[in-house]
Amino acid sequence: LLYQARMASSQSLRLVVVRRMYAMRFGGQIPATSSIEALRGMEAARFRETYQQWSRQTGVPWSGRSYDRNNWAAGDLPNRALSAANACLYGICHAAILAAGFSPALGFIHTGKQLSFVYDVADFYKTLITIPVAFKSAAENPSDIERTVRLRCRDAFRETRLLQRII
Repeated sequence: LLYQARMASSQSLRLVVVRRMYAMRFGGQIPATSSIEALRGMEAARFRETYQQWSRQTGVPWSGRSYDRNNWAAGDLPNRALSAANACLYGICHAAILAAGFSPALGFIHTGKQLSFVYDVADFYKTLITIPVAFKSAAENPSDIERTVRLRCRDAFRETRLLQRII
């Protein structure tokens, strides 16, 4: 926790961590001149492409990430599935972070939220686990999408040994 706090509170050390996290996401080195904003844009593009890819692969229509927290039922099926899957992912990331002795609030990419580090860690696994689970589940149009997604996330987390991988 002290190490995390030191890294998160120093702008130069925080940037080192951010670059390493993005390098892990993108499978290699990233340009040294890239700003955090540019890296965030690259990641947003990666997510958009992944959504489109799974939309094509499953035949689930996709018009973008959008939902209303105050009117959950108004969301379309893939967005509700993604939100349910991501909630499961945030839960397991939160548990892993606490088990490893870190603070869920001291993030590097995400900041200023109680779960900033949870979001940092979860973003590693969305394209690998939650986006595929959500789109595959939405393709089947189950009567209870949230329950279906939760059960499939549980199975995927177990199969991939996600808790151990996160730690």
